[in-house]
Amino acid sequence: MRTRHALLGPLWTIAAILLIAGPASGLRIMTYNILNYSSGRTDEFRMILEQTDPDLVFVQEILSQTAVNTFLSDVLEYVNPGEWAAGDFVNGYDTDNGIFYRPARVQYLGHYVIGTALRDIDEWTLRPVGYTHESANMRVYVVHLKASQGSDNVAKRLAEVQAMRTRMETFSSGQNYMVVGDFNIYTSSESAYAYMLSTGGGMAGVVEDPIDTPGSWHNSATYAAIHTQSPRTLQFGGGANGGMDDRFDMMLTSPSLRDATGWEILPWTYTNFGNDGQHFNIALIDPPDNGVVSQEMAQALHDASDHLPVFADFSLPSILVTADALDIGSVIVGGSGATDLSVENGAVDPADDLDYTFAAPAGFNAPAGGFALEPDDGVALHTITMSTSVAGWKSGDLTLTTDAPDAFSHNVALTGTVLNHAVPSTESDAVVTTAPVNFGVHGIGGFDAQAAVVYNQGCGALQALLDVYAAELTGDARFAIIGGFEPATIGVSPETWSVAFDDVGASNGVYSATLVFSTRDQQDLSGASDLGDITFDLTATVSSGASVNDGALTLAGFGRIAPNPFATRATIEFGSTTAGPLKLQIYDLSGRLVRTLVDARSAAGVFEASWNGRDGHDRALPTGIYYARLSTPGIKQTRMIIRCQ
Repeated sequence: MRTRHALLGPLWTIAAILLIAGPASGLRIMTYNILNYSSGRTDEFRMILEQTDPDLVFVQEILSQTAVNTFLSDVLEYVNPGEWAAGDFVNGYDTDNGIFYRPARVQYLGHYVIGTALRDIDEWTLRPVGYTHESANMRVYVVHLKASQGSDNVAKRLAEVQAMRTRMETFSSGQNYMVVGDFNIYTSSESAYAYMLSTGGGMAGVVEDPIDTPGSWHNSATYAAIHTQSPRTLQFGGGANGGMDDRFDMMLTSPSLRDATGWEILPWTYTNFGNDGQHFNIALIDPPDNGVVSQEMAQALHDASDHLPVFADFSLPSILVTADALDIGSVIVGGSGATDLSVENGAVDPADDLDYTFAAPAGFNAPAGGFALEPDDGVALHTITMSTSVAGWKSGDLTLTTDAPDAFSHNVALTGTVLNHAVPSTESDAVVTTAPVNFGVHGIGGFDAQAAVVYNQGCGALQALLDVYAAELTGDARFAIIGGFEPATIGVSPETWSVAFDDVGASNGVYSATLVFSTRDQQDLSGASDLGDITFDLTATVSSGASVNDGALTLAGFGRIAPNPFATRATIEFGSTTAGPLKLQIYDLSGRLVRTLVDARSAAGVFEASWNGRDGHDRALPTGIYYARLSTPGIKQTRMIIRCQ
């Protein structure tokens, strides 16, 4: 628990200071008996409220709704224009209590009146701005108990606090509440005080005394530093005039305000404003000069009321600031799937530490143990990891269990994807890493470009992209990739490199080369690996005067495809040097089979087939690039064919 104020010394022992700064955040709460207030004493109250700078003010002995309005407009709004509001006021048969608050700091939630045989006790429910959960609520009970000594008055004070505690016990223990006001109690042994602190009937409604100073407070120099009545020895304007000799004004707190979590009173800020402990049984303005406020302020306190104001600062609960969802992204099987979740305590110092733990769903891991963040610690980063042993879409809720009232249990939706490695292949429906590319047997000028097609075989949503990043062509220099090699990243659709055979000046004979593509997984994902090479064995046979339609010549592979591109029909020439099964099929760019033109056993020879641009269901296919694939026992060859309108 961090604190904002270290200026008042331990507990109620007040250091000699001339200025008491208001809270930078948290809340400063004040109780003040303002002595039968209807109007007037304006300058004095303004000076007191300006220097103490509270966020909540509870007053006793205010006489009417008009008096509430006057104190609001002439005192508080004068000191801090536009910053104050008043809560509900009930005008009882005697003097009453009032509440004033800063709406920018405090949410006003409700008012309840506890009737007694004497003065009413008010219950106000409030919540700090910036919080939404009811566990951040504070109930404040404001009392002005029966005055004067004597057994009858002692019994009446006991009856009043019994009525109050009966109401308090309708709420379960562990909640935040306070009892403040003018108690008119003379000693800690008095039954009313002992009853409020007693745990004999359970913890519901129990209060604690933040300065924990039991004794006979009345007219005892031992307790001079905690007296609140009376700062005057002259009789004027009503009220008591006995000098500083009683501790009537107090702030008592629930145990939850001293349990080191959530709302907390900062006990060293508990202040009887203006009491320096040096004015027992004399007026606050009498010599010696006041040791904690200026003589001008001592005079204002003396003239404003026969009571001193009492205030304390309170730290507020923690606020969880984190994401509602976290995407770890994509990773390849075996890679590192991790990202950071930021967590911050969004409360402003002084406030409770944010205490939290993680519970990760199946397939994910989060840091073990407990964590704590003070309000000014900034952002903490926690690494959330994802299991990457099996491909699949991963999801689940990461649960943060915290002590922040608005987020006792907060779920962060985790997502991530684990991909299989890419699979390089020369085929769409099988893993084939070596394939022939046969340019056929032609005379000079008869060779067309051939396609070297690489697939990411089986590629789908759970497979990494294939990176073809290098190519090496060895063997006869007449073979070349048209336009040179350009790297490619392959997903569902294959990539084609057009390979040419330069027959200019070539002699009759067989020419050959090897084209090797280097492959790997896409490089922007963890787990990416180098994959196997894809090899194409290139051959071309030069035979002067050869013709694919020459009956003396057997064509091995594709001949001409004409016209190409085509609009209505293309003729495809092909041949096989051996008898056996033969397939000629058409595939689209994604590698999907769209039409089988030939599927039969065939003798060796040269053949023709035509394609009208329709699929196997006789539906017209769109304009675009397609692949004709020829498969025989000795040949696997692919050629590009373009359909246009």
